[in-house]
Parts: sequence; structure tokens; C-alpha cells
Amino acid sequence: MNTLTKIKQLSIVGLLLLGSCGREDAPDPIIPPSDGSTLTLQGGEGGNDAINAVYVDLSSDEQTAVERDSWTLGFYTGDDFRVILNNQTGVAAMATGQSDISDVNVSNTDLSQLTYDHTPENLSLYDDTLGRLEHTVIDEIKADEGDNQVYLLNTVHGSSVEAENVWKVKIDRNLDGGYQLQYAKLADTDIQTLSIQKDGDYNFSFVSLSAGQVGVEPAKEDWDFVWSKSMFFTSMGGDPIPYFYSDMVFTNSLAGVEAAEVITQGDQPSYQEFDESHLSEITFSDSRNVISSHWRVTTNDIGVLEDRFYLIRDASGNVYKLKFLVMGVDDSGRRGYPEIEYKLIKSN
Repeated sequence: MNTLTKIKQLSIVGLLLLGSCGREDAPDPIIPPSDGSTLTLQGGEGGNDAINAVYVDLSSDEQTAVERDSWTLGFYTGDDFRVILNNQTGVAAMATGQSDISDVNVSNTDLSQLTYDHTPENLSLYDDTLGRLEHTVIDEIKADEGDNQVYLLNTVHGSSVEAENVWKVKIDRNLDGGYQLQYAKLADTDIQTLSIQKDGDYNFSFVSLSAGQVGVEPAKEDWDFVWSKSMFFTSMGGDPIPYFYSDMVFTNSLAGVEAAEVITQGDQPSYQEFDESHLSEITFSDSRNVISSHWRVTTNDIGVLEDRFYLIRDASGNVYKLKFLVMGVDDSGRRGYPEIEYKLIKSN
């Protein structure tokens, strides 16, 4: 029985209850989680530079594709006052040491410091790839406005920096318990302001410096992982350096989603064999990087690694096994449109 059929049957039951008990007494229908499905993620055009990030909710078989460049900053809606950069487009930022946005201009800033370069020092321009809020480039937003610095943001990723792509931002707390954003192009003297409120249904409230407040992520209970191009890191035999990766997968760790990787070697059960009875052998991780780039390889035989699959435990406690079918390179797929298969193995 597929999910759609279940929903239709539940709707009929709900109508019968309304007729016998009255509208106010009728319970909300309980929609069971999906048994599993296959999805082709809609990354959009661009190949390895696909334009979309795709948020996936396994329990509802839904995906939400959002253009990666539709936002610049994310304002955390939890108890802390934290602001993230858009790693999906490689936004780089640095502190100026100034607390008055009007004091920052082209003549007293060194834009070359925002240049993308494969050096360990360059990692400090980008937010922590583990998604830890205490390791954002922008410091915690303090209650005292004088303690909050002005930051420069290079919104166009590249090995050179153009002044027209650089913004200056100053972020404070507002009286309503949210954020107050001041922002302008670096050369502009006309400072714009925007008040951002916290909405606890979401992980972040998002802002585009060119378009204002925008919707990006689904509600935090409505997605399990996101597939996207993203700033990450690699070692290349030495210290970690920044690297802009395609096909990254990050779990919704801020909402309590956990994951585990299963390598099918030795006595380890295959994807087909793995069921609830094997979960006692699994240790789930709350790191958002469990999957990251580990599901595919981009050297030699480019494509999906077939010796592994993943387990996702969503915020409701449902557990799915997940495997990637095609990547779109040297296989039957199309780059930017990876295909996945997943199956419910334990419902809450």
C-alpha cells in the first residue's frame, strides 16, 4: 500500500468521525511515515555547479529545491544569537575591527584578504564545515551594540575580489528578541536596515543582501538532509585547506537528525539484508558530515561508491536506510540530478 493510498483512507476515516462526533471532537488524522521510495533530486542546470540545493524529507517523500544563491546570511532562531554565511555559494567574510558601519569604506579595507586561495589560513574566511554555531566567522551577536563588529562579505566566490561584490554588515540584537541588520555595498554611504525575527519552527531566518528576507529551508521538522554544492575542506597531504565541493550531503543535525555509514565488507549485511534487527550494532552520529562527500568518488572511476549505504534517524525517531544509485558521471544518470533509494526499517 503506498503512502497516497494511506492518506486517502485516513481522510475518509476523518470524514466519518466528523459526521458522528462533530468537527471540534474529530482527532487530526495521523499520517504514517513513508515506507520508502526512490527520488531523483532536482539540482537543476549547471552540472557539477548545479544551481539548486535540495532539501529532502524521507518520511513524506518530499524534496524542496532552492537556488543556492538566493540567500547570503542565515540568522539562528534558537536561544543563541548566531549568524551563518552561505557556504553553498562560498561567501567569504572577515571582521574589520570597527563597530560603526559608516566608518568602513574602500579606502580603509584590504579586499585581497577575501580572495579564495588553497591555503590553511584561508579556511578562516568560511564557516565551520561541521555546522557548529560556536565556530561561525561572525562572532556571537552581543547585547551591547558596541561589542559587535562590522564584517566584510565577498558574495561572489573566486580567486579575485571585485569591490562591487563586497558588502559591509553590522548585526545587533533588537528589542523584540531578534536581530537588527545594517548593510550596504562597501562603496555606498546609504545604509539599509532590516529587522529579523526568530521563528522557532525553522533553524534559521534567511536574508539576501540584494533582495531582503527570503524563504530557504523548509521547517526544521520537515527535512532530513540537504544535497548541494558547498564550501568544505581537503588536506591534499597537508593541513586542511578550503575546497568548493559538488554533491555534498549534510544532515539536519540542528533538528536532531542523526546518521551512520555502513560499509558492506566482511560479515556486514548488504543494503538489501539490513533490517531493524541489525540496528543494535549501529552507532549513530549527530555530526552533519556523516555522509558529506563519502558516498561518491571523483577520481579514476568517477561515480557512486557501491560498497556503502547510510542510515538516517529523523527527528521523530524513524530510521531509514539510504543508498545513492547514480551520480550522473560515468553512469546512466545526469549530473545535478542524483538518484537515491531509501526504505523505512524502524518507525517511531
